[in-house]
Amino acid sequence: MSSLRAIPMMTSTHGWQDVEIEPVDEPLVRVADIGPRVHDSPQYHAMGLAGALAEGWIREGVAHRLAAVAAGLPDGRSLVVWDGYRPLATQAALYNGYLDELTMVHYDWPAAALEEAAARYVTAPSRSTAAPPPHLTGGAVDLTLGDGDGRPLDLGTSFDAFVEEAAARALEDVPGEARGLRRLLFWSMAGQGFTAYHEEWWHYDHGDQFWGLATGRPAIYGPADPPGGPAA
Repeated sequence: MSSLRAIPMMTSTHGWQDVEIEPVDEPLVRVADIGPRVHDSPQYHAMGLAGALAEGWIREGVAHRLAAVAAGLPDGRSLVVWDGYRPLATQAALYNGYLDELTMVHYDWPAAALEEAAARYVTAPSRSTAAPPPHLTGGAVDLTLGDGDGRPLDLGTSFDAFVEEAAARALEDVPGEARGLRRLLFWSMAGQGFTAYHEEWWHYDHGDQFWGLATGRPAIYGPADPPGGPAA
């Protein structure tokens, strides 16, 4: 695995809200139905976060691509999906919780600086149909590599570790198993058309505005209604 290519430099996501959306009519589907090498492990529901769904859901096209990623992994490797479609209530709980943490540490920062720092790791919970949070579209997915039984492997940090070491390329100068696994995940996902988020090794996109900015295309996923019908 040490022979895998280095993860390339990535561009900033600054300006993603300006990417045009040309929406397609595509449903959300259950992560658990993708296949035996894709494991559903909804972390925010396990944490008891407001609005978090008991099952993972993603757009149908994203599911097909994840199935192909899993099929191409080496024997004894699988995908473990931590989060996909994320209701606005859950997005708000994540954002406000992290903003509160930052405020306690940096109590002398102005509000604008705190919000900018929070947005590095958690998108603000906007109801805008022109610029929805990526996870609200069903096109963003947080995931890791697992063993053959779906037990997550060590890729250097825990999920949602909002630290410098969580950056996708943070281990490029640190040879070892974790670096190799990050590279394997990156190139496996890139091979199926996903783009990576430079601040979080676990976050990938297809069809949303993060993806559109990185590929120079219009996004195809706008905000999705939650499974079971429109949100109240």
